[in-house]
Amino acid sequence: MESAIDSLLELARARPDRPLLLTRGRTYTYAGFVGCAGALAGDLVARGLPRGARVALLADEYDDFFLAMVGVWLAGGVVVPLNTTLPAADLDGLLAKSRPTLLLRADGAGPAGFAPGAVEAATIASEALDEAWAAATSSTADGDDGPGRGRGVGLPSGLFPVTADELAMIMFTSGTTGVPKGVCQTLRAIGGNAGLVSGVLGLGPDDRIFINTPPYFTSGICHFLTLMANGGSTAGRQGFFFGDALLAELLELGCTGFGGAPAHLVRVVEPLDGPQTPAGLRFWVSSGDHLPLDVIDRTARVLPGVRLFNMYGLTEVSGRLCVLPPDELMRRRGAVGLPIGTMRVTPRLADGAAAPPDTSGELHVEGPLVMQGYLDEPEITASSLTAHGFRTGDFGHVDADGFVWVEGRRDDIIKRGGEKVSIVHIQQALRSLELFTDVAVIAVDDEILGHVPVALVVPADPAAFKRSRVMRELRGVLPASSMPSRLVPVAEVPRTGSGKAIRAELLRLADEA
Repeated sequence: MESAIDSLLELARARPDRPLLLTRGRTYTYAGFVGCAGALAGDLVARGLPRGARVALLADEYDDFFLAMVGVWLAGGVVVPLNTTLPAADLDGLLAKSRPTLLLRADGAGPAGFAPGAVEAATIASEALDEAWAAATSSTADGDDGPGRGRGVGLPSGLFPVTADELAMIMFTSGTTGVPKGVCQTLRAIGGNAGLVSGVLGLGPDDRIFINTPPYFTSGICHFLTLMANGGSTAGRQGFFFGDALLAELLELGCTGFGGAPAHLVRVVEPLDGPQTPAGLRFWVSSGDHLPLDVIDRTARVLPGVRLFNMYGLTEVSGRLCVLPPDELMRRRGAVGLPIGTMRVTPRLADGAAAPPDTSGELHVEGPLVMQGYLDEPEITASSLTAHGFRTGDFGHVDADGFVWVEGRRDDIIKRGGEKVSIVHIQQALRSLELFTDVAVIAVDDEILGHVPVALVVPADPAAFKRSRVMRELRGVLPASSMPSRLVPVAEVPRTGSGKAIRAELLRLADEA
């Protein structure tokens, strides 16, 4: 897919009355969605928004965000998604870094007292958008195929959408391990990622995915565009759903699939005692964090008819990078799959040489989906975009068949008294005990050993939790060098909306304990 905009306009012309987005009790058809996004784009052009101008988005409802995203693209602008849950000071910092011409925000989005400073602000939701939605969904006019009319989908004149190779989005990394960086991407890379993933999943016009991930995260954007790529639809609703409540939501909205973090899948399968056959549910996408092996096994037992796709992705490639198909899930438990399209993943040793098969190294990525660079970070960009491709900071290996195995971030491989210890390996061992609903392991400084692992665990039965029992069982599955120095029971593991553990919060909890 060269351009997500071209694809959307073609689909709006070919299937105007088919659903694209279901949220907040509204069903946006393809024509209705384009009509609303076009109305917003027309307003931006009327405001005098320069072509190529950056527009920051502060919205947590799916329709507010996705309509604004496409509207900005139709007006020729660059989208800068903002995390609505960040403190006001952090949002101010991102605005200062990205320097948008305009801030589009939904009513009530963002922390109390947040003020965009000198940046002009406008509200996304308006009577004009409501009227555009009502008009577009009540009838489908053929329209005029003249300039600016969107080939029969009723766009206002004077729009010059972002082209495939222009800068289209600046996506800030989650910042769980440091200061967020602005990833600069083209529409070709964003749409291309969605099209490739849609093909791997085997999606069609009748598929509908339910997402519970906030729309401003890379994963939320990727899910929406992936379903759109082949004419499917997306359903989204705020609030973290799990267990029977999530399955009921999927059935109610007629979804054929779900996309979310491993934490979503954990909370669905753990309460199930026996095999379930949710009507119409055929696939499940897990991404954003490491998928525990015991969850894979349990999913196969309790949801035998659901195809589970494990994915590995990066903001720097506009979303997904590797996909492990269900047919390989049990045979290659722990792998993240094959690179999509023509993307290439190569582990490299400390001297830069390509690692032989099954030999660990830092993963480098090459291909058409790699970002243009980090916003106003020339030194970091130069050190990240090397002659061998993008340095991911993840370590792992590629087997003889080309499947990628991620062993952890650079910080997830620690040295304890001179011995290498894998944080991911410890997390897998804790999960295998089936005593916890969630776990996270961090490295903390130690005066004698350098670093030691500390495990934060959410006991399935807090009243029965005994450190001595856990440590005794761990000794049966872990070498002495990998044993946690401490076990810290917590009510929940702090995670971002995309499911990644927040290291700063984990360190705080460990310190408090």
